[in-house]
Amino acid sequence: MTKIAMGKIDVHHHMLPPEYVQKWKEASGIPKGLKLPTWDVEIDLDFMDRNNISASILSLSAPGLAFVKPASEATALCRWVNEYAANIVTAHPTRFGFFASVPPLDNILACLEEIRYALDVLKADGVALLSSYSDKYLGHSEFRPLWQELNARNAVIFIHPTFAQTWGAPSDPSIPRPIIDFPHETTRTAVHLITSNTIRDFPNVKIILSHGGGTLPYVATRIAHQTADLGLKDKSAEEFIREARGFYFDLALTGFEGPVKALSEFADEGHVLFGSDFPFAREGTIGTQIERITAVDMSDKARESIDCWAAKRLFPRFG
Repeated sequence: MTKIAMGKIDVHHHMLPPEYVQKWKEASGIPKGLKLPTWDVEIDLDFMDRNNISASILSLSAPGLAFVKPASEATALCRWVNEYAANIVTAHPTRFGFFASVPPLDNILACLEEIRYALDVLKADGVALLSSYSDKYLGHSEFRPLWQELNARNAVIFIHPTFAQTWGAPSDPSIPRPIIDFPHETTRTAVHLITSNTIRDFPNVKIILSHGGGTLPYVATRIAHQTADLGLKDKSAEEFIREARGFYFDLALTGFEGPVKALSEFADEGHVLFGSDFPFAREGTIGTQIERITAVDMSDKARESIDCWAAKRLFPRFG
């Protein structure tokens, strides 16, 4: 008898709320080479049904709310976005969850207020953070109150890369910056979370890194041993690697044989998750990755963990 594949849970899945899109267009903040896809809930559900995705956790993509000025307007739009997402979940509770957006972290008090409202009132499934804010990566000392709050709540955090203000000229102007540079931004903030001892000090948070963790699985041992051998950080190579493996890693735009095998060997057991990057990743690309993941030689248990069981442990309500 042919085994029926259980539906996947997609932890890297974006929404484009209409008011947010309008603000983005007005701000001329859409990066060169990036065309915003058409999105609404019905389009999304149709995509999920075609690709055997039982549930998706919605989030904003980069640049989040960083382009919205003044800060008070960014905070107000953030509240609207979170309530918009919560309404989608209310209408489709078994199909969607959402990671709460936060205002730019320059205003920590506003961020803390929004996190409490989103988790306590709107019942968000976790919190989405960008890889940096004003070129400060997430281990920066100014952000420790944020981590204290998230740690106290045993929160799930979804980290998405974003644009850095200090980027120089692109290596190839014909390729949009996110294609090459976003994985490196994920790596930088992940390493900073380790070397700043944020991971050590706030062990209750569960952090999902986008796009297979960028280049972290490949460079972790290099960084771990160099920083330890040169005495650059008060952290052994073994502790660095242990903390690096403790992240969760989604497979958005990383679902090919080499990266899947590497992640499966690098990450802690049950820490590799399915992600699509819909609607920014086109359906053809996503379908190809689903086929490639299915073709990787692994046990049924490992495959089902990637598809859904690892996510169900993070988000028990989908169990």
